[in-house]
Amino acid sequence: MSPRLHRPVTAALAGVVALAPVPAFAAPAFTAPHVTPSSVAAARVASQSVRVIAVDGAANVRDVGGYTGAGGRHVRYGLVYRSASLSKVTPAGVRTLAGLRLSAAVDFRSDGEVKADGPDKLPAGVTPVAAHISPFSTSLLELGPDVIKAILAHNKAEGFMTLSYRGFVHDPASRVQFAATLKRIAAGDGPVLYHCTAGKDRTGTMTAILLTALGVSKRQVYADYLRSNRELAAQNAATLAQLKRLGIDPALVQPFLGVEPAYLDAAFDQITRDYGTFSNFLAKGLGIDAATRARLRTRLLH
Repeated sequence: MSPRLHRPVTAALAGVVALAPVPAFAAPAFTAPHVTPSSVAAARVASQSVRVIAVDGAANVRDVGGYTGAGGRHVRYGLVYRSASLSKVTPAGVRTLAGLRLSAAVDFRSDGEVKADGPDKLPAGVTPVAAHISPFSTSLLELGPDVIKAILAHNKAEGFMTLSYRGFVHDPASRVQFAATLKRIAAGDGPVLYHCTAGKDRTGTMTAILLTALGVSKRQVYADYLRSNRELAAQNAATLAQLKRLGIDPALVQPFLGVEPAYLDAAFDQITRDYGTFSNFLAKGLGIDAATRARLRTRLLH
């Protein structure tokens, strides 16, 4: 297996040992939207508002603007960007990033991921911000064996992914990084980009938190989240084809490469379990006070 293929696969499988104390799990309280003609139409509208940024050497680079938030106002373009790793950006890609006039690039990759893949390649003047979040939070280590078995019984790979997402919002160290990023965006010192390795899990959770804080509808939040499947389709297909040539069943790995509504459901459900409401999560889990939340909306909505 090539190093490029081996790293994401082994990182995903590492989730077996990265499982924390939470109540017994029932059906998620925050469920994905039903697929109806109206929801499909809404997703199509949301898709039309997406601005994908073509950055040579990077994938899944998008402007977070364009969605409808609180009071019918829209999220401004040009202030917040999300992406996959920037470690392989070419000189041409760096010039594209320079055009975004970024003040900072927040890197959610773990220390091990950065060591394996290399640091971000950024334009001069962009502040690199190390905000390490483990893709499989160790805050779930004390999860009871019965609960683990129940989650993994139907589909082990998807079970690991949902546990990972629960960890993103349950783990104090992860919440510190999400909170710091929200505060950086609210401070208004210039456009901010944040990313992880594929730009879909930690980055997707960060974006879901931000958009929800701005009053963006659940339907639009999920549409933005699921867009990663489209942006990563080509490289994921190549990875799965390589796995098949190596005699590995692609179905075993596919859940790690894409995103599913159930993954984000798990994060929102964990927020409800830990804090009761999303507002309590912002205030108590992330330390985002009313003034900071107001600054976020003032800066990002128009």
